[in-house]
Amino acid sequence: MPLIENPVYNGPVPDRADIVIVGGGSVGLGTAYGLAKLGYSGEVLVFERSYLGSGNATRNAARFRYHFFSKENSKFAKEAIRRLDEIPKLSGVNIIFNKGGYLWFVFKEKYAKVFKKFNKEVWAPLGAPVRELSLDEVKSLYPYLRIENALTAFVGENDGSFHHDYLVLAMASFAKKHGIKIMTRIEVERIIVEGGKVKGVRLKGGKVIKTNNVVISAGVWSNDILKTVGIEVPIKPDRKCLLVTEPYRFVLEPLVILFEEGHYIGQTLKGEFIASSAKGADTETKDYSKLPFKWLLETAKVLKRMLKIGSAIRILRAWCGSYNVTPDHSHILGRDPEWPEGLYINTGYSGHGMMLAPYSGELLAKFIAKGVVDPDLKPYLPTRFKEGRLIKESLVIG
Repeated sequence: MPLIENPVYNGPVPDRADIVIVGGGSVGLGTAYGLAKLGYSGEVLVFERSYLGSGNATRNAARFRYHFFSKENSKFAKEAIRRLDEIPKLSGVNIIFNKGGYLWFVFKEKYAKVFKKFNKEVWAPLGAPVRELSLDEVKSLYPYLRIENALTAFVGENDGSFHHDYLVLAMASFAKKHGIKIMTRIEVERIIVEGGKVKGVRLKGGKVIKTNNVVISAGVWSNDILKTVGIEVPIKPDRKCLLVTEPYRFVLEPLVILFEEGHYIGQTLKGEFIASSAKGADTETKDYSKLPFKWLLETAKVLKRMLKIGSAIRILRAWCGSYNVTPDHSHILGRDPEWPEGLYINTGYSGHGMMLAPYSGELLAKFIAKGVVDPDLKPYLPTRFKEGRLIKESLVIG
């Protein structure tokens, strides 16, 4: 008997539900997880057209950080990381939550000043300061790194990593234990609206599920569903790729970022190096099947440049996914009062969806079930775009 049962529901598809969640990635499952934590007793259905986490949940570096260049996102991240830390205890699934840190190399004085400013005004007051390191300190702490022309370095020691697949399993398992039905290989084609209110969804094949509440959390495909009721939100895909090497002796705990350029390298706990170049992959496409050779070449150069053994490392595999990007690189959470009643959204994380998903799901669950717009949710409402209240996040890696 497995310790963790398969979280996917394989019974007959119900004819009605109180809430339908479209998308079985980290964000959709985060919403289901939030409803389960809240103790919501209504019928909740999650529909995923492929397998759980098949979009970008299994195509990322699985890292978390407190440090953003906006107070809103830094504050949100602090709460989100606290939720990540509690997930193993609540779900019984070890997500391998590890505070290995982030290490930024900064090359220009003006950017060093920005780090110092945000550390003083935002990060340190939140209890997550960064610490400036001299290059001699870096050489002593991380002798396997190459340091070329860097001005200084900043380490965020409370940042870290987790295992993306285990986080998906943890949230889905917890939701299942609380009666939420998660179904795969079922595609939602359209939302049904009558009299300005959500009345249901139609599945591919024609079946209609009656419901008064629909949450769209389909990542870069969210607009495909929203357009069926004449709505479009400002999101677009931005392709990103990642490579993994053969395992080596574990020597590099933090994720290491060249700040101005956006390149990064890290190492998994079992010794594989991960790396990505910010060059060569940026394409507005939802097709992840092709790996750009230019990106692969640039990332091989990043390994050689940043690691002393980089030229000898053997690449094992690589893949592409995408950031789901908004104009201000911050997520969209909640609803617009001009939308049909009962329609909600949770998307647009610009590369930060997995780490923020459990907390955003908790906030959205309170909004749907209790009508509570939490102060941490309010900045992310979709109305901010027409109201000119952009968050303007610029600390985006890659």
